[in-house]
Amino acid sequence: MTKTARTAPRYDMMFSDGKFNATLLIGPDPFGAFYDYSVFQWARLKPRKTGFELTGHKVGLDIFETVFNYNGDSIRARIRLVHGRSYGGLQELWRESLAYEDLVYLKSHAGYGKHLSLSDDVSCFTDAMKEGFSHPDRNPYQLYYLDCCKSEMYYRDVFREYVGYEGVDLILHQWFCNYIIIGPVVVLLRELMAGSDFETIVAEMNDEYGVPHVDAEDDPADFKQDRKMVTYCVG
Repeated sequence: MTKTARTAPRYDMMFSDGKFNATLLIGPDPFGAFYDYSVFQWARLKPRKTGFELTGHKVGLDIFETVFNYNGDSIRARIRLVHGRSYGGLQELWRESLAYEDLVYLKSHAGYGKHLSLSDDVSCFTDAMKEGFSHPDRNPYQLYYLDCCKSEMYYRDVFREYVGYEGVDLILHQWFCNYIIIGPVVVLLRELMAGSDFETIVAEMNDEYGVPHVDAEDDPADFKQDRKMVTYCVG
């Protein structure tokens, strides 16, 4: 497949049919860990501050909806916020999301370079990714956002095993780290709905949440305060 060089995600393709569907998956933690539950509880408050209304709820799943204008068109938006450990139909939802959603967000706290989530067995995620990207009816354009400390360093190449080049974009964190915040993806949603370009969206993310995080194993050369929080990758 031919690679397409571009410097920003194809946001113009995300609202082409008058809708915008996003799935935000928190966790799942491995059994015995509780990061994702606190994150999910905190995250339930965030979409409402961006103009969404809660329209559906079941254990481990909240659905938010709104209507906004984009380039003169009315866009109907839906967000599914999922608690990975509590939601009973996670595998089916993940498969469906990877085929049909416009934006897929994964909040991960995995061991460096090992997983795409904190699940001890990630085959349900990786197998579904392979299926989704070869699905004959897959959404022609999808944006993926992997939210984990230093995800550019540790997860980009792992993720690339499952994505193509055309119709796929990937947003990663470089250094940002806060286990209880999904604020940056809410900024992304807010700015997308406002029609902002990529540079504006990245600047807004960094202005609101771009606090560098330093780990003990970091190289001393990295102990500086000018790190960008978000990077962008094709494939």
